[in-house]
Amino acid sequence: MLTSNINPYVLNHLINSDLNINKTPFKDKILSQLKDSPKEKTTDFTYENIKGISLEQIDELFIDEEQNQIAKNLRLTTLFTTDDILGHAMFNTVLGQPFDVGYSYMFDRYEDKHSFLSGEDSLVNLLHESIINKKDYGNKGVNDIISPHKINEILATVKSFSFVDALSNTTKDQRDKENNYSFLYNDYHLLYEELKYQYEDIKEENQAYLNAFLKS
Repeated sequence: MLTSNINPYVLNHLINSDLNINKTPFKDKILSQLKDSPKEKTTDFTYENIKGISLEQIDELFIDEEQNQIAKNLRLTTLFTTDDILGHAMFNTVLGQPFDVGYSYMFDRYEDKHSFLSGEDSLVNLLHESIINKKDYGNKGVNDIISPHKINEILATVKSFSFVDALSNTTKDQRDKENNYSFLYNDYHLLYEELKYQYEDIKEENQAYLNAFLKS
């Protein structure tokens, strides 16, 4: 029979202390590396490049006026949500459209989320009001500005994917009803479905990258 004078509790404490002192958690190490070597911003219209870019950097890098406006509006898409996947999905949706159409799409999504957050009425009535505004004030220029106050309100409290899912379901219900705005509800429904598809595609792509990393 083997005996030992080593106290197992003391031994465990020493081992854990050594691990805590000498081993940096993987997540902290990665974040530290990212912080120490920030990526230089370029004129690429990619989500990774545009996210986090400052207005000063945009003005410095994007000399052409149209390119400058595109960059600024794409930057707004990255502020739509704290959900990185949904932000990426919205970025791709806007980027995949002609510039004026992509901007209108983004502007409408902000308007809808603003109504979703600030109104006390039912979601159907809020969406109906949004439809009427779209019909009556459909001509928006590329230099229209979404105010900082409205952006702050939009970013406040609601989970954005819940918002997208709710609006998508509501537009589907309303488009089947006979009224003067049914076709506009259908337009909205298709736009929200497109955003959801983009979301799922990026989510699956990220999961595939993670699985490949874990297997390596």
